Amino acid sequence: MSGNQGNHPLPSPAETGRLQTPKAPEGPKTLVDLASSIGHHSELVEASRMVAKRHDNVLGLLLRELTREEIAVMEDRGCRASDWKQVQVAQDFDCFRVRRTHFKGPCVLGRFSGEIEVTTGLSLATGIYDCTLVACQIGNDSLLENVRFAANLIIEREAVLFDVGSITCSGSASFGCGQLLPLACETGGREVPLWAEGTIGTLAMAVRQRQDVAGQTALREAVAKYTKAITSPVAWVRRKARVLHSNRVRDAYIGMGAVIDNALDLSNATVLSSVDEPTQVTGGAAVTDSVLQWGVAITGNAIVRRSAMLEHSAADEHAAVESSVIGPNTTISKGEVTASLLGPFVGFHHQSLLIAAFWPEGKGNIAYGAMVGSNHTGRAPDQEIWPGEGAFFGLGCAIRFPTDFSEAPYIVVGMGVSTLPQKVRFPFSLITVPAEAIEESERVPRAYNELVPAWGLYSNAYGLVRSELKFSQRDRSRRHDIDYKVLRPHIMRSVQEAYDRLSAVKTVKAAYLDTDIDGIGKNFVRERTRQKAIQVYGQALTRYALRLLLNEKEGNLQIPGSAEIAHELADRFLPRSDFDARMRRLVEIERDNARLVQDSKHQDDERGARVIPGYADAHTSAELDRFVQSAWERVRRTEERVAAVGVTI
Repeated sequence: MSGNQGNHPLPSPAETGRLQTPKAPEGPKTLVDLASSIGHHSELVEASRMVAKRHDNVLGLLLRELTREEIAVMEDRGCRASDWKQVQVAQDFDCFRVRRTHFKGPCVLGRFSGEIEVTTGLSLATGIYDCTLVACQIGNDSLLENVRFAANLIIEREAVLFDVGSITCSGSASFGCGQLLPLACETGGREVPLWAEGTIGTLAMAVRQRQDVAGQTALREAVAKYTKAITSPVAWVRRKARVLHSNRVRDAYIGMGAVIDNALDLSNATVLSSVDEPTQVTGGAAVTDSVLQWGVAITGNAIVRRSAMLEHSAADEHAAVESSVIGPNTTISKGEVTASLLGPFVGFHHQSLLIAAFWPEGKGNIAYGAMVGSNHTGRAPDQEIWPGEGAFFGLGCAIRFPTDFSEAPYIVVGMGVSTLPQKVRFPFSLITVPAEAIEESERVPRAYNELVPAWGLYSNAYGLVRSELKFSQRDRSRRHDIDYKVLRPHIMRSVQEAYDRLSAVKTVKAAYLDTDIDGIGKNFVRERTRQKAIQVYGQALTRYALRLLLNEKEGNLQIPGSAEIAHELADRFLPRSDFDARMRRLVEIERDNARLVQDSKHQDDERGARVIPGYADAHTSAELDRFVQSAWERVRRTEERVAAVGVTI
């Protein structure tokens, strides 16, 4: 999902002497390919076909009319109908399971027996009690109680509707699909048509490839065809779904096992769900004109409007999500996201703002008070930001648009920093307020911040190890292929390009600007940090190359071209070294990295102990920390692998 943000193929390593980003083998390659796949294996399309095939008996029950005796029993129990002949029932229908219910129009009632769980630990008898039903079809062993108004509804077996204000269909429901989402730019220009099964990769492709006019046309036509195919005269509550204590549900497709509990509003929405990946809308949340995929949780008075929440994402604690796509394993809490596409694992747990962001790579963080949303030029809110993989926006920072960090993966914007519109191309960098004054003679503008390239590789090594382990353990997605590794081919290509730009300096200065080194942005770089970054980037490239060489020796290289890349880099950074010497150097580098990880945590421990009484008693020490131990475990595995290929350490 992450990778080259441009639309042109990368040159070969032989042409440039640089790393090449391997193309992912999975997923559509072009917008035309994507368009041709939309609607395949869609449960919404299948549901629409079921309705079209037998609209008067969608559930496929063996039906009959009510007998006069059954009608008499039901009327005696407070039931009434505008026309009892329009009420059909299952062969073994139990009329004693229906009380105080008004039927209007053609209705289908299944068989009711036994009890069904309404909430955890509480079961009630199946049946229909105290309801008003208009043109509804109700499956076997379901429960409807105190549903004040239900119209044009298909309710599958073992579903529960309890204490519901209204649950209706307008007669032409598209369930939130077909609309255009203004992603990455509030005023338009990157609109994407919404379909229920979209992924971060496919939606990002539609946002990015605007120059592909034929592809964009094909995509819009495909989604329009898809929307027409799923447009339904009825709404759905599928098997084992529960709708409880909710005020208003309209034009909603509620998938299998979904839980709608104390929802304020659920309108024009798709809720994809399964029994083992239940989607939930609870706790006063409101969802309108939106798609929720499998395992999504919307709760805590959150508001989701005109958006797509992809599998296992969440919004809670008064979050506001509007005109956006939220990727898998990303949770939006308290803050606001508007006109943005967020990838997986974005930490957004505080009161902060994100507007007009194109962030398909995700894996970043937005701290409390961060304002990533100065997208207004005074003329129109037409600016945007591309944060890039792993971007971290610190406490109270203010990011002015346009900004492009997509070629600076794992960049950190420090606390309270206010940035200018810019493009930064140095991975693992820190943007911070200068801690030391810079000489006036260097002619650095006062509004510029200081850029520290490669900072994350040595000062935040612990955080990188923690991220890899955290993402691998927390990933619940099933329809996205998320690579948790930080040092991957396309990121190492960015590292190599950054190394080359820093190394190409001809005139040494105390401070460098973007006119001196391309990719610095509206910041400056000190000479000593340039030298440090060259050393750190070089070691990272060496480590990566030696890992590939070890994989090659073991016969485990899987990415085409990796062997050539490995030998090229090894010859560059370790010339005239044989394989054994290179493997011993790999072990040394892995040990150095583990020490960096441990020292990073140890420094935090020492600082905490100096300031907070009893700190050591309440916090895990560096030696016992699981992320530190994971770094040392990598060292141990590397030593074993190197020894296994016959190298004496």
